[in-house]
Amino acid sequence: MTALVRSLFWKGKKILVTGADGYTGYHLCETLLRRGAHVRALVRTGALKNLCQLKNHIEIITGDLLDYPSLLAATRDIDVIFHMAAITLIPETRAMVVGTFNVNAGGTLNVLMAALENRVKKIVYTSTCHVYGKQEKLPITEEHTPVPIDIYSASKLAGEHLCTSFVEMFGVDVSISRAFNHFGPCQRDEFLIPTVITKLLRNEKLELGNPKPTRDYSYVTDIVEGYLLVAQYGKCREVYNLCSGVERTVESVVENIIRIGGFKADLEWSPTARRVDIPRSYGDYSKAQKELGWTPKTTFEEGVLNTIAWYRTHLLNA
Repeated sequence: MTALVRSLFWKGKKILVTGADGYTGYHLCETLLRRGAHVRALVRTGALKNLCQLKNHIEIITGDLLDYPSLLAATRDIDVIFHMAAITLIPETRAMVVGTFNVNAGGTLNVLMAALENRVKKIVYTSTCHVYGKQEKLPITEEHTPVPIDIYSASKLAGEHLCTSFVEMFGVDVSISRAFNHFGPCQRDEFLIPTVITKLLRNEKLELGNPKPTRDYSYVTDIVEGYLLVAQYGKCREVYNLCSGVERTVESVVENIIRIGGFKADLEWSPTARRVDIPRSYGDYSKAQKELGWTPKTTFEEGVLNTIAWYRTHLLNA
């Protein structure tokens, strides 16, 4: 599977990306455009945050996961759907439990129904490593039994089950990705890495939570490449981990950002800041490597340097 073969696959394809104005959605749309795809972006009403840079090159459809007619319109004449739209920010999901489940699970049901009615050939459901919850045996493979610990992970797992039910009932071709933590330009600054970078660039004090949990971080362009390969080569109903395979403590992530960026930091940790959390999490991407030909390409240091450069420019121009 050469890079040329991978790229040519997308030329002329009609693609729908839900959640396209999110930071990963933006990077996915940009990559699809570069590979010659016709991209349709489903976005909610309001000003565009990220897609404003691409709006003259893609088809923007205003709609909502809970508005079935808008999904019917969005999925018409589409070859591949990347279903990425969801409520993801953990404090936000815990503050609006019912709304989170309605959007993440009920919205997925609506996408599947619209895709079925319009005979869409392939759906990639972008799930999350959070469905695994607290696991004793590490690294985490696709064979681990999911144990959701909050409404976000429960709603995303419910979406997975809806996908597999449509495979069984109607023969819909759905593959599922479970990306672990990822970072890069355009990410909302409520997440760890952009929070740290933006505060350091502003010379603000870093007041952070528990330094001990571990996470698996990949650069966003590697995750996007994984999504594309899941669509191209992923088997129906199968689940694929996308991750770095490297376990990093939150403390080490922060310290490395400070070191890589050459920052001076005023840092304070609050170990009891979040009551519900996953103490350790890192994945195994062997299945994606074997079946999709996917491996992460960008080192953590390269990703951090790219992200710092983007936020520095973004903050200066804000």
